[in-house]
Amino acid sequence: MKFKLILILCLFSLLAFPFYSVAQPKDPGKVYKVAILPFIIHSQENLDYLREGINDILTSRITVEGKIIVVERTLVERILWEMRPIRLDEAVAKQVGTRAGADYVVLGSITKIGNYISLDARLIPITEDKPPLGAYTQHKGIDDVMTKIGDFAQDIGFRIIGRRATAARPSDTRHSSIIQPGRDIGRVGPEGLGFKKSQTFDFEIKGLDIGDVDGDKKNEVVVMDHHNIYVFKYDGDKLSLFRKIEAGYQHNFLTLDVADVNRNGFAEIIVTSVIEDNLQSFILEYEQGEFRTITRKAGWFFRTLEHPKDGSILIGQQMGSDGLISGSIFKFAWKKNSFEKGPKMPFPKETKIFGLAIGEVRKSGITDILQLDDAGKLRVLSSDGMFVWKGRGDFGGTNNFYETFKKQDDVYRAGSAPAWRVYLPGKIVVKDLDRDGLNEVIINKNQSSGLGVFEKARSFGNGEIHNLVWEQESLVSNWKTRELEGYIADYQVKDADNDGNDELVAALVESHASGAIGGKGTSQILFFKLF
Repeated sequence: MKFKLILILCLFSLLAFPFYSVAQPKDPGKVYKVAILPFIIHSQENLDYLREGINDILTSRITVEGKIIVVERTLVERILWEMRPIRLDEAVAKQVGTRAGADYVVLGSITKIGNYISLDARLIPITEDKPPLGAYTQHKGIDDVMTKIGDFAQDIGFRIIGRRATAARPSDTRHSSIIQPGRDIGRVGPEGLGFKKSQTFDFEIKGLDIGDVDGDKKNEVVVMDHHNIYVFKYDGDKLSLFRKIEAGYQHNFLTLDVADVNRNGFAEIIVTSVIEDNLQSFILEYEQGEFRTITRKAGWFFRTLEHPKDGSILIGQQMGSDGLISGSIFKFAWKKNSFEKGPKMPFPKETKIFGLAIGEVRKSGITDILQLDDAGKLRVLSSDGMFVWKGRGDFGGTNNFYETFKKQDDVYRAGSAPAWRVYLPGKIVVKDLDRDGLNEVIINKNQSSGLGVFEKARSFGNGEIHNLVWEQESLVSNWKTRELEGYIADYQVKDADNDGNDELVAALVESHASGAIGGKGTSQILFFKLF
């Protein structure tokens, strides 16, 4: 599991760079066929994902339009099923290639012992009298192995037609995770892990967002702990503190949003906060060199919502008499110098403001509602509230909560019940990252270290961020990060370093952080380069 992010990021990086001709092809009129056999795995671990990644890299990098095509994988698998060979050696590989009508066949194996992975691959000619082309490497970790696979694919193109193959985009991008050449998805960071780490902060990050808060046309990275806000400038290498805004220890900050919802060129900092048993949310805006409170002591749970047509909008929901999140969700509009409650949003009854998103997920032009239920199941509803799909995975789990004495547990005698704890699910991001016209869903998945989602106290040992796409009537995993040791408190996909491309930015809290209100932990911010 811990190797998967590196596989995905290396795969993306390898597929992104086009290679150009170094010589004229030997036979301009011939189209060569290459059959790729499933790589043999020697490991006690399940490395099917690695086999899949290698197949995707080879298929993409070998293919040259009008020159080299890769035999359909289903045909190769059917031939192998019919032959049922005892072992998959060079002789069997040639038989499979011959039956598939291939000119060349690729045969290989992967061996993993401890942290070391070795690769042994060969290109075996069938219709031409040439010696096999081999590739062998052994490394600790996976990044160098995947680089070797990319080099091997390029050598195959050179061996077959006398030139380097140019990366081609197959028609089914959902399975290959391939993007247009030139877009460097997932460049591997300096640690070889696919991301850069910030300095370690001696506080527990509860919320994170990105936006141009000071109107300088450059985005800032904004984070919050339990009662402080930190605004950072990020240049792609380091975070520099621009402002620290202290609200007072009595606050329990719940959510943070950064967006220009009043359309004045300055992104507002929107914080949902609870003091004791009451909502005390507020909104800040930068004015004449300082952050000014433009909305204070608001009795609303606030969130921003990315609307397919209207862009970023501010929505709010109230706390019921029982201390729980309840009632209709309203859109807030900027009027003169403040935000005021506007029209009711057309969400189904019982919809909660947290763990909520809308977007064109199933089909362009059709808006869907995405929401996380109390059990961490992701649901997709049509715009009129009709049920479409419900997932099985436990997504969106967080250690973010508030406590209320307004709701009583019937187990306790009157007046003796402890505070009722209300956990908030994480955000759902809907974006078209690969620019294929269909949105993807980016969502967190924190792994419980023993306590379920209904327990009063939660503990998470590690977490991942998943990218989901709609395929065959359900949301399926497109890619995910490797397991991150710790707890993913919040994340966002925006242009953090102002290079014109979005990054996946995540706040990671050390797993030993207490999670109690005002608790002390340490945090880091991770920057995944997606383009």
